[in-house]
Amino acid sequence: MPTNIVKTGRAQDFLALVPQLAGFLPENSIVLVAFRGTRTCGALRFNLPDPTLAPKLYKRIATSLVGALCKIPGVDAVVPVSYTDARFGGLSGIPHERFVDTLVKRAELAGFLVRDALCVAADGWGSYLDPDCPAGGRPLSDIAGSPATQAIPEEARRDLATLSSLADLPVVDAAMKVRLSRDFARFQRLGGEAGTQPELVAMIGDVLDPVDTAEAALDWDVLALEAEDAAILLYLVQGPANRDQMMLQFAFGRQVGVRTFELNARYAAIQRITGRSMDDIIRAEQESGVRGDPRGTGDLMLGLSTERPDPDRVERAIRMLKTIVALAPRRARPAPLCMLAWLSWALGRGSVAGIFVDQALALDPEYSMARLLYTLFSTGRLPEWAYAVTPGEAAEEAEAAG
Repeated sequence: MPTNIVKTGRAQDFLALVPQLAGFLPENSIVLVAFRGTRTCGALRFNLPDPTLAPKLYKRIATSLVGALCKIPGVDAVVPVSYTDARFGGLSGIPHERFVDTLVKRAELAGFLVRDALCVAADGWGSYLDPDCPAGGRPLSDIAGSPATQAIPEEARRDLATLSSLADLPVVDAAMKVRLSRDFARFQRLGGEAGTQPELVAMIGDVLDPVDTAEAALDWDVLALEAEDAAILLYLVQGPANRDQMMLQFAFGRQVGVRTFELNARYAAIQRITGRSMDDIIRAEQESGVRGDPRGTGDLMLGLSTERPDPDRVERAIRMLKTIVALAPRRARPAPLCMLAWLSWALGRGSVAGIFVDQALALDPEYSMARLLYTLFSTGRLPEWAYAVTPGEAAEEAEAAG
């Protein structure tokens, strides 16, 4: 996909583009807009710290943020932008000035050029580096009226929402919820003791094949969804193995789904023969030096890979799963909520992922996947692919340098 180059000569034009770079409308956030040379190459969002924190805590937070910036290959400059509900009115300076000053110093200490440091508050905007910034800030209409966003090709311009609204579920038909609940209960009775193990898939046939079901689900029209189709998917993802396989397949493609399903079937066969638990089997393989997952599906789950998910597939999966959750009985929601959390995290939306995990834990505090994801997300770590340079980006940079 070609890069869209939009040149900005004024701070307000740059601020008009930051939400497009980030992919959402930031709220109470610090966004680090990263540069390679004169081109932006990414935007990292973090929660704004409490303005009353001690200076030593500001230094720790700023050091962590700059550390994340250091992981993006080739980055040599940054523009921090704070988005806050605070107001210029009544302040002698700019909102969050102490923290941003600490952040700028840490970034410069790490060798980054700080091109500017900006604030978008509730009643105005300004630059932390501008000694002539007026006491009440500059008018927000400067940003709203900027022509910069019009320079983005229409096909590349995104409709934006706030992070919290990205976790909103759609309104669904009450009668549809009843039909799905009925069909879901029917599949549960059909499964019996087999649950969602591969034996059931073999017994039923392709109707409950999680690979085919996952691939077909990406093309569902959520406004004309069949209750039975939704119930099949909801039933399948109640099994942890199927849940994880379908989630990875949504992100990385059918081949990863097939590979993960085959691995799950292998472990299920060992379980049937030995009677051992999945954890015991994996632990024994690790102790013997055998890697049961030679192609790294576990690494994909933990974000320990530079292989990037397909954003179009992920967005379609998120849209579909939000509808599934809205339709699902409460007891069946933790599994698809965890899938939504992981898929959001895969796109770099850690705050949205946290909302979905919290919802899953509120329904079932002992749900193991939700507890695992809570631990993973609470570190603030992003997947490795968030920092990777794509071949297309590398070629563009080489062309520009030449």
